[in-house]
Formats: sequence, structure tokens, C-alpha cells
Amino acid sequence: MIRSGWVCGLAALLYVPAGLRAQEPVKIAVNWTVGRRPLKSTPTLQVVVNPLLRRGASIHDAAFANLKDLGAEYARYVPWHPYPRLAVAELEAPTKEKTSWDFKVIDPMTIDFLNATEGHSRIVNFSTIPMWMYETKKPVEVPADPDRVFWDYTQGKVLRDPSRKELAGYYGRLVSWYTQGGFTDELGVRHESGYHYKIPYWEVFNEIDVEHEPTP
Repeated sequence: MIRSGWVCGLAALLYVPAGLRAQEPVKIAVNWTVGRRPLKSTPTLQVVVNPLLRRGASIHDAAFANLKDLGAEYARYVPWHPYPRLAVAELEAPTKEKTSWDFKVIDPMTIDFLNATEGHSRIVNFSTIPMWMYETKKPVEVPADPDRVFWDYTQGKVLRDPSRKELAGYYGRLVSWYTQGGFTDELGVRHESGYHYKIPYWEVFNEIDVEHEPTP
């Protein structure tokens, strides 16, 4: 009812009778001295997956130490498409014989982020969807080197599974890997991680003009 009222009120404000359109514009004065409610904001930051944050890299130790010392709330962790081997946990489509789930190069940086933000609200966003879930003219070949930047990973705009169950299954298992100790894959095989992290916010997808241009 409240929402309907807002819509009706907005429609009324937008409608101007023909006889009044030639009048002088309405002047609105804003009084900034009157307080209505306190404005609350939280300074935070985004940790974007890249080779310099991998274990053994020159800035790894200092970067995660600083992240921990900062103690920011709502720090956002984003494994994304230029580094598919650091961002996508299932790079090949499952077959009747096997799946390609692999966290060996993904886990170290992710665990370092989760440990550095322990005790604070954090946001995890594995934004990049496995390429094989989309209809493309030909398969996308991912560089073997996880540190090599690869801007052509996100191709296609139509999911091969229009029900989205395949997509939902991927993200459900990904969340479970870090919060439920593991998951059962598409073939019924159990994969144990031993992780039981608390992740209060899990963001999905990325800017629509960058990755696949999905509709609302």
C-alpha cells in the first residue's frame, strides 16, 4: 500500500495541467540546518584477485597484514574473469565420468582474505561464471599459467541451461566449500574442504556490461 501511494504521488507530481505549464518554475529551498536522521557510512575497501596477492609474491605478506590491521567492515573479495584459474573453481563442464572441481590455486588467497577479515563483516563475490555454461561458437581455451591475464574468458550471452539450475548448483557448491566443510558434486561425489567460515554477505555476478550482459 505504501509503495502504491508513492507511485500515485509521483504520478501526481509529474502531471502538470496545460494551463500551468507556462508559469514560472517552482523554486525549492533546502534547509540543511534541520536534522532528520543521522547519516551513517562505513569506510571500506575491495580486494581484487591478482597475481601480486598470491603467496610468495612481493607484496602478499604486507598486503594481508595491512588488511588485518585495518579491521574494515564490509571488505569485498572479488575473484574475477581476467584470471580464470584464480576465479573459477570448475573450469570444464562435468561429464558422465568426471568433474573438474579444483581449488588448489584458488584457496590460498581466499583463505588469506578470510583469515585477515575474521571477526568482521565481509563480502565474498566470485563474480565470474564458468565459461562452459554459456553457448559459444567454440570452447574457450584458458591459459595454463594462472598468473597470465586473459581478457577473453567471458564470452556468450545465453546460458546453455535456461532453467539456471546448473548455474545455481555451481554457486551453491562454491559457498558450501567455504562454509559447510565441502559439497557433493554433480556425479554424487563428496569433496571435503574442512572450511566452516562465516560469510555474512555473498554477492553474485558483476557489472552486466562486463560479464555476459544478463537481463534483469
